[in-house]
Amino acid sequence: MRKVELIYLHALLVKTHEYLAVHHDLPEQFEAYETHDVGPYQIQRRKEEHEAAARLLAERLADEVRDERREVELREA
Repeated sequence: MRKVELIYLHALLVKTHEYLAVHHDLPEQFEAYETHDVGPYQIQRRKEEHEAAARLLAERLADEVRDERREVELREA
């Protein structure tokens, strides 16, 4: 994946997190991602740094969505 594409993906993940934080009671901050200190608009940072940040955010979002889905399934059962 090219750096530009990776930065775009990173930005999409950040926007997804913002949306889910507002509409689905997701934590507004993920500490591991926040301490990584690489945002999608810091284009001067290395590709590897953006990749690591995007991975952290994607994994955390997936965990939160998975946990929320389990809670919904338990309530419906």
